[in-house]
Amino acid sequence: MSAHTSDAPGDTAQRRFVGNLLIPIVLLALIAVYFFETLEYPAQEDVGPAAVPYLWMVFTIGFCVFLAIRAFRGKGKPDPVPGRIGFVALSVVWLSLYLFAIQTVGYFVSTFVFLVVSTYALTYRKLWVIFALATSWMVFSYFIFFKLLYIPLPIGPLLEPYLGY
Repeated sequence: MSAHTSDAPGDTAQRRFVGNLLIPIVLLALIAVYFFETLEYPAQEDVGPAAVPYLWMVFTIGFCVFLAIRAFRGKGKPDPVPGRIGFVALSVVWLSLYLFAIQTVGYFVSTFVFLVVSTYALTYRKLWVIFALATSWMVFSYFIFFKLLYIPLPIGPLLEPYLGY
């Protein structure tokens, strides 16, 4: 019997699901940080700029709790064999750059670039689909959030002359 099988001494069900447990816990921590960021959004009587993030937070918290309970009980697929940790680190750096770019370049430009580069980095190679997806999301975001719900999105200097408030 190999020491790498799941029947090895000291290998508990919880140990095989550590990654499945860490992901929802980290997401919950990020939600907590983001919640405190939304407290600085301007207050409005009706639906304000914090409404959509709060809605996303509620659903994400529910899913994270569900996933954490599943992982703690040892349900679902166990963690995969460790692999490309460099890709994970690069993804964290890329996401951090994207969040910074939203404030400096603007939501629309930075999100378009983020979606295109991220999808390509995840090995999807149909460029027309990638650009159609990114463009569709930008059009959807513009009409739903910006025009319909009046949620002020960071415009950035490139689009300020065209979309300025």
